[in-house]
Amino acid sequence: MPAPWRCRTSRRWAARFRRAHQILSVLPRKIAGPDMALKIIPFISSVMRRFIPSPSGHEIRAAVRVGLAVGLPLLTIFAMGRLDLAVFAAFGALTALYGHSEPSGRRVGTQLVVAVALTLTMAAATFFAAAQGPTWLLGVLLVAVVLCSGALGAVMGWVPRGEIFFVLVLLVLAGIPATWTKALVGTAVGLGAALFSVALTVLDRTLAGDTGKPDRLRDRIAARLASIERRQHVISVVAATVGVLAAWLAALALGIGHPYWASVVVTALMPALLSSRVRSRVVHVLAGTLGGVAMAAVIFAFEPSPLELIVMIMVCQAIAELFIAKNFGLALLFLSPLAIGMSNLGRGLPWGPLMADRLVEAGLGAAIGLAVIFVVRELAGIRLEEPSQVEAR
Repeated sequence: MPAPWRCRTSRRWAARFRRAHQILSVLPRKIAGPDMALKIIPFISSVMRRFIPSPSGHEIRAAVRVGLAVGLPLLTIFAMGRLDLAVFAAFGALTALYGHSEPSGRRVGTQLVVAVALTLTMAAATFFAAAQGPTWLLGVLLVAVVLCSGALGAVMGWVPRGEIFFVLVLLVLAGIPATWTKALVGTAVGLGAALFSVALTVLDRTLAGDTGKPDRLRDRIAARLASIERRQHVISVVAATVGVLAAWLAALALGIGHPYWASVVVTALMPALLSSRVRSRVVHVLAGTLGGVAMAAVIFAFEPSPLELIVMIMVCQAIAELFIAKNFGLALLFLSPLAIGMSNLGRGLPWGPLMADRLVEAGLGAAIGLAVIFVVRELAGIRLEEPSQVEAR
């Protein structure tokens, strides 16, 4: 049982958010009506046009593909009346976000590896939930996921980095009660959604007439290992592990229900560790993360229906695809509501307390992430890289 001061803290933050929720729910509904979650799409589009005035045909096609990769599986689950499985489909569809700037042949290889890794993460999380495992075991799984996904992301040059979505998937699914049957079915649904994302990429490659031969995975990893600074990447993965675990433990100590966002915020900040422009990089990522949580708070104040939530997830994932390789801070404006919306899809948790926890965790994760970045840079004496090298990641 959590200590009384932790309960009082949670109730106090929940009361503050409920008040903000009441204010946000009144004025916009008078202007836009109850379907505000759908009417916000033109606003998001205007933001997109402001920062990407003329997206290329390839970028638009990729955004449509990524939106369909998550939208079609979710709409199918919705039509079947099995919203309890929607979170698995949504997490599997995160596969489509990887390989943004790669040639189509290489992108297929990237997404196949991501599909397998995400499925293994979903299986570990949901089997843990079915077994009602102890907290210490989840901590061990968290460390293993950060180390493995971080190392895999480094040797394959993933954009976005490996840790962020894997930490999200593990901690969210581990907190959802499950039976063994649901664990098996949910993992299968997640795998199906991931493979559907890969299939859309293959179809896109075929329609574009790309007949180039994909790189062999072994050759690709060998070339990457020969070109990266291994010491710095080892430090980066270890620092991410320490920061993620510290944020998760701190959120547990504060009595935050189903804590995961503090750890996700830490992973979002970790790319700044190796940056030669660490302060500006931190400011951009931090602003994107906190701004994304604020945007999520506004959107979810309107209590979107399951169908509206699916449309919002579809739009946010498509727009994130446009930003993710150009400006990760801007991408986080859409990745944050995307991730928070996915985490509550089919669960029906009240948005007020949920967003109160996420706002507290955002501040907690930001503080821990910043501390880890600057302490590790100081202790390890990390040599500054050229901006072009950093941005390529």
